[in-house]
Amino acid sequence: MERAPLRLVRDDPRPKRSPRAAALGLAVLATGTVATFLGADASRHAPDPAELAESALAATLSGADPSAAEAAIARLRARLAAVPLDPTARTALANLTIEAAGASDARELAAAQALTATRLAPSDAVVARAAARVLARCGREVDALATVRTAFRYAPDQAAIALADVEPFVSDSSIEGGIPETPAAWLAWSIRLRTMGREQEADDRLASLLGRWPDDPRALLVAAGVAAGRDRLDEIDRLLPASRTLPEARETAALFAYRARARAGRDDADGARADAAHALALDGDGIATAVACGDALMTIDPSQARRLWTGAVYRLEALGAGGDSLLWVRFRLARLDDREGRGADALRTWRSILAARPDSEEAQRRVRELSGGSVR
Repeated sequence: MERAPLRLVRDDPRPKRSPRAAALGLAVLATGTVATFLGADASRHAPDPAELAESALAATLSGADPSAAEAAIARLRARLAAVPLDPTARTALANLTIEAAGASDARELAAAQALTATRLAPSDAVVARAAARVLARCGREVDALATVRTAFRYAPDQAAIALADVEPFVSDSSIEGGIPETPAAWLAWSIRLRTMGREQEADDRLASLLGRWPDDPRALLVAAGVAAGRDRLDEIDRLLPASRTLPEARETAALFAYRARARAGRDDADGARADAAHALALDGDGIATAVACGDALMTIDPSQARRLWTGAVYRLEALGAGGDSLLWVRFRLARLDDREGRGADALRTWRSILAARPDSEEAQRRVRELSGGSVR
């Protein structure tokens, strides 16, 4: 099996942060310093274990300081002597050990440190991810997957990142051993597969999930969102028929917006308006819900779609959100301006898109057409 190239990265995928962090590469993971019963004051003033390991390995591999890794290993061991209950220091030491030394005894020591870290912090997704990676690198496939499997029970999104980390180092036939049979775990892995560009695998996992747990609201939300993104209105109809009672919750309000889009597509204007209004009533402050309702109403009430999309742009700008989130809405407004013959408005919006995305062929084409040949 082909192995992924190794590199040291710094990444903290705690649940309060986005789970869309880089999933490959050796993770020397940082957490806050753990003050323990022994050596708490020393712990507060000690250097971050992950930063120490990362800089030492970089210096060793670059040749700038060939002894840096060895010195860092000594410092981390000294830290653990003073603060033996620090799981972050243990995972940093384990990662650095297997990177700096390839002997089997070094791998066994690293694996032991990783297992100890998981016992010290049994519900810490950061420690679990780092430990799982170490165990997989040490050839402890069963232990690595067991660590990930446990993490799925308390932090499924972070566990999916951890599973992607260890995947290059375990056999294809054993990967299922890291995924418990729960809808949250299956959904998290499906989402992770999709972020890695493995669309068919993600679709298959999601279909299996809905086949087993057909009423899981988060799975329905993701499946309907994927179908909407592909403009598969027939798929939305199958998932969310008009006869189906949808969950009345803010978190799943977009289900009504997606069903509204399918209804509009089959000329059920009244049903589409009713579902869109219900979605907005459940989640009136939700930007994504508002945009999805605009998508549903675009053909039957374009003025309302424009209001929803324009409001979404203002709120995104007020939040300081940029990048794809803002472009996602501006593309809709530019296309609507084109449909309605608002040439000046369309040109202004297409130019704003082109400024942010110079490689957009659609924006280039429309700016040329609307400006008489120039893309400026």
